[in-house]
Amino acid sequence: MIRLSKVFSDFMVIQRDSDLNVIWGYTDQGKNVRVGLLNSDLGEEAFSSTAFGGVDGYFEVGLPVFPAGGNFTLTISDDDEEIKFTNITFGDVFVCGGQSNMELPLNRTLERYEEEITSTYNENIRFFRVPEKFNFHHTEELIESGSWKIARMPEILDFGAVAYFAAKEISEREGVTVGIINTAIGGTPVKSWCSEETMKAVGLHVDEYKECGNDEWVQNTIKTEAEADLQWRSDADAAFEKDLSGNQSGTFSVPGFFEGTPLGGKCLAVYFRKEFILPAGWTEEDCKLYLGAIIDSDKVYVNGEFVGETGYLYPPRIYKVPKGILKEGKNVVEIRLLVFRGEGGFMPGKEYLIKRPDGETVSLEGDWEYTVAKEMPYIPNMTFYSYKATGVYNCMIYPLRRQRCRGFFFYQGESNVDDYATYKDEFEAVIKDWRKLWNDDTLPYMFVQIAGFSDGNRKAYFGRRSFFTEEQRKCTELPNTAMIQAYDLGEFNDLHPTNKKEVGRRAALAAEALVYGKGTYIPGPEKQEVIWGEDGAEIVFSEDTKLSLSHGIGVITDEKRDEKNIRGFAYISEGQRYPAEAEFLADNRILVRLPKDVNVEAVSYAWCDSPLESNLYSEDKLPVVPFLEERA
Repeated sequence: MIRLSKVFSDFMVIQRDSDLNVIWGYTDQGKNVRVGLLNSDLGEEAFSSTAFGGVDGYFEVGLPVFPAGGNFTLTISDDDEEIKFTNITFGDVFVCGGQSNMELPLNRTLERYEEEITSTYNENIRFFRVPEKFNFHHTEELIESGSWKIARMPEILDFGAVAYFAAKEISEREGVTVGIINTAIGGTPVKSWCSEETMKAVGLHVDEYKECGNDEWVQNTIKTEAEADLQWRSDADAAFEKDLSGNQSGTFSVPGFFEGTPLGGKCLAVYFRKEFILPAGWTEEDCKLYLGAIIDSDKVYVNGEFVGETGYLYPPRIYKVPKGILKEGKNVVEIRLLVFRGEGGFMPGKEYLIKRPDGETVSLEGDWEYTVAKEMPYIPNMTFYSYKATGVYNCMIYPLRRQRCRGFFFYQGESNVDDYATYKDEFEAVIKDWRKLWNDDTLPYMFVQIAGFSDGNRKAYFGRRSFFTEEQRKCTELPNTAMIQAYDLGEFNDLHPTNKKEVGRRAALAAEALVYGKGTYIPGPEKQEVIWGEDGAEIVFSEDTKLSLSHGIGVITDEKRDEKNIRGFAYISEGQRYPAEAEFLADNRILVRLPKDVNVEAVSYAWCDSPLESNLYSEDKLPVVPFLEERA
């Protein structure tokens, strides 16, 4: 019986111009396996060879060098069976890893790119998603499920958005089919993606790995926590079915957090209700209900009809309201909201409204009636073993090592922000690990800087995120690496910003330099010098830098940025950050004005958790690199 990794499938992309491509798998010991490539367009055999199943049945056939393109049928057979894959082509393959912002599918970006996505049919962009799995005992050889997909509806909706837009840009620039192998899992810290050997060498998380090797303990924990979570939700749901008269009630202004209100600091099953009036003409079309982001879980009803639910904080609440549910005059939205850990609310800055297809809206902001169905016990976060050290590396990275590729894209870090002190060591270990696994220490490794985010607080804390991204930047000290800036593409109230097209464009620029050798990659203008003077601090960039404000750049954000004045600079005094005014002295020189009666300890640019007001860019639409410069 022939056993193959599922990375072999219809529509597979094999790396072009490589003499290291292999067709491999397992058969019965001692059997001969025949491998053939048929040029489907010409009806001619392009390649054939035979391999022998060794002691463990492993076989491997090396392919000759093929240029980009072609439409091939791959046949693998022995005396007992034949496996055939069609629509195989040669192109450039990239392995994409990380956590949720790399995993986030195009389906989550439809509000921004719906027409572009849904009208796409492009066989030059192909995608393979590695299924989530962990193993704390040993590495695995085979990817056991999954298949290659081409960019078309509806399959395209599951493509990782960053990977798709990077692939699209690269394909158009290079005139080549791009295959993406996406091996990302939301929430994973960087330790999940390194080998046991490297983890031990770095000296971090070793005890955690050993603990996870206890299968009985792991499975019991998963089972116990799942049962507790299910029971908690069941108890909460049951509370909504009881008589709520006499329970705590009142009004709450949406949007907003529960903190500082009678609902604050509690775990709850709480019922919300809002009446709204619709004019004539809303009843004969499908509409959309926008409820921002709700903390934590919701089930939503319109005029008594269930329209949707979301089980956790992050996804945007956009629910279809089928025609016939709405009516002229008074309508009612009801939410059954669950708060898991005492920090509930409706995320500020999001849309709370109902919308017709023609764009007409009715706001749902303002006072909502609420009634507490039940105060619930605190429910701790479940243990996600995919987040533990090395487990997913063994099942989701190691089995890919024989698939030749042009490089790696990685978008990860949100789960390591609080551990930035060790991030450089850990992430550099991952980079070296992957290159060692592919037996090529020159493979380009391109990673995305985490985007701006401040938990829904517009003031944007001065702290951890900037120090973390600086540790990310330091990892470019390794050769053939690039950090793709994205701090300006974030959203203060969403850990998963949807402007993935610009992230993909910048990722393609990194590939243009590191992979295709077209120039030197520049992540954005970097300050060369800070000259302290009586009028302030002069920030000097390289002589060939031409800075301009965002209004001439076309970068899309969800913040309205100042189009007339330089924003993003600050000075630090007694550990506090204060905004600073700035002006151009030249295209590459900026004067940051500082108060003369204050002890200024440092000057910074875009150095905060959510620096979305920062508005300085290069001519090629890349943001100035954040910095913190201490005064001598």
